[in-house]
Amino acid sequence: MHAFLNFARPEPPFDAFRNPEAQRDLVVMDFADAGWEIPGMLAAMRDADDLFFDVVSQIRMPRWSSGRVALVGDAAYAPSFLTGQGSSLALVGAYMLAGSLSDRDHAAGFAAYEHGTREFVTVNQEQVREEDAALFPTSARALEQRNDMLRNLSTMPSAEGRPAHSALTMT
Repeated sequence: MHAFLNFARPEPPFDAFRNPEAQRDLVVMDFADAGWEIPGMLAAMRDADDLFFDVVSQIRMPRWSSGRVALVGDAAYAPSFLTGQGSSLALVGAYMLAGSLSDRDHAAGFAAYEHGTREFVTVNQEQVREEDAALFPTSARALEQRNDMLRNLSTMPSAEGRPAHSALTMT
């Protein structure tokens, strides 16, 4: 059995990274008042020998290229798995880079790639700061909205679109 417990802190708990007991204590402290199955999960975590503890991160680089090398996807702009946009950003970025290189030299192509893609990437990265981050809602209201959205999924996306998903027009 696997359980995934996610919590937010203003600063990463660097002192816990190399200390599994400190990691367990931190998780227990953050979920001490949680109901449902959480107390059982916390008890099982105390005995687990394969606890995985990590920080959710984003990559925000001032430039995505240098010389004849350009970065795409997570290497350039990992949005964090909390947005659910990593694969989408990688595919869009690869498409935009290929298009930008198709009719110009690498230096101009890299500049065009970044100029045409950065705003789209930034809008998607900002989703993790919104109360309604798609994968991990941080409030009861956001949880209800996420669950309603999942219950009402159809084979076609919403005609309205979300700003983060429609911030770029691909040609």
